[in-house]
Amino acid sequence: MAEGVIQPESRFRAGRGEPLLLVHGLLLTWQSWGVVADELARDYEVLAPTLPGHWGGPSPRRPATIAYLADFVEAVLDETGWPTAHLVGNSLGAWLVLELAARGRARSVTAIAPGGLWDSDTDAGPRLIRKYRAFAPIIGIGTGAGAHPMVRSLVTPLLAHRPALVPHRLATANALAPAHCTIVDDLIEDPAIPTGFTRFAEITAPVTVLYCAEDRLLPPRNPNPLPTHPTLHAHTLPAVGHVPMLEAPTLIATEIRTATTRPGRTSAM
Repeated sequence: MAEGVIQPESRFRAGRGEPLLLVHGLLLTWQSWGVVADELARDYEVLAPTLPGHWGGPSPRRPATIAYLADFVEAVLDETGWPTAHLVGNSLGAWLVLELAARGRARSVTAIAPGGLWDSDTDAGPRLIRKYRAFAPIIGIGTGAGAHPMVRSLVTPLLAHRPALVPHRLATANALAPAHCTIVDDLIEDPAIPTGFTRFAEITAPVTVLYCAEDRLLPPRNPNPLPTHPTLHAHTLPAVGHVPMLEAPTLIATEIRTATTRPGRTSAM
């Protein structure tokens, strides 16, 4: 894939069945879902948009806050004609789908290596965003076409525990993406970051939280207990990094399918 020759599409949509939305993490694009999107399209109607301020996505409104990004994802549901859907997110995307679930838009929620599940009394949220900012010169965040190829080679090991398992096409696409992300500084200033996600009490759909044992960006186990929720299920996936779809697509597709069938999900609308 040659940058400047092949540009990413703004979204992926395929399949037939119950609606399922995939939301990617900070710096990346819908392509971070890799072959998981294709696998799920065998059983669901899958939609995976690219967030504003990310490569191939729309230009962001400033400031690009968590609330603004959640509004964008909800607008995608509205434009697609989906009152509810199975919502799946990774990292920042996991926080966004939890926000949508609190708004009543979820049939089920799968939050993979989720952002936002930290104690507001700690510095965990701002520290995470500062970590992304610190990585900026290392992996070329926001440098556009000027990012050095050697810099890009450092991206995959941050995302996957076993980089050799990531197909070359996906490794290349995801290595190019951070250079085109323009909203990291906006998120650093977002007052919602220190607070994190606080609306579990408003979620009626079943929630599955998946931590990643070899996560280099977020702790593989949340040091703070999750709030009591009647249909919340959480466990840690072994031997995978922060974006496990890249290296273990079959595992992740299976986990998502299981999450969408957990007892207690809301009825389809």
